[in-house]
Amino acid sequence: MKPENMPKADFVTSIVLMVFGVWVLLHSIQMPRFENLEANPFSVPGIVPGLLGAIIFLLSLVVFLRSLKQKGYRLGISATVIRNFTKDASIQRMLATILVCGVYGLGLIGRINYYLATFLFVLAFLLLFQYRPSQNDPRPVKLIAMSVLQAVLTAGAVGAVFRYLFLVELP
Repeated sequence: MKPENMPKADFVTSIVLMVFGVWVLLHSIQMPRFENLEANPFSVPGIVPGLLGAIIFLLSLVVFLRSLKQKGYRLGISATVIRNFTKDASIQRMLATILVCGVYGLGLIGRINYYLATFLFVLAFLLLFQYRPSQNDPRPVKLIAMSVLQAVLTAGAVGAVFRYLFLVELP
């Protein structure tokens, strides 16, 4: 990204992060506090997400104020700017990442087995960012096989850690 566009990027990103920080904070407040069990207030499940949400909000507020000082609110958005923006390879990778993570978090988790959802997520991610089809390349079969193996191992390891180490009920 060009240095002269950074205040604009900071302006937009800080707004998104402030909304996210508030969302996390509000949801952490709604988490159970186990008052009926006389639990220590500093051991409730929402304390860490709440602190992280507050920190994200405060730091993004600092970036927001800095971008205002640098006139980052002058976005100059037009159809041409948006078209050129979406043609950038790094932006396309970011949008693909958001799409894959969104499908995983909003579409798969809770609807299908956790291990299968995580396997599909990792496999899709690996293939999306590593696999480049070519007619003369002998590697695709090996790359796909290694991606499947990594996805199986990752899904198993992550699931086992959450289930047996952190004692979390998986969806």
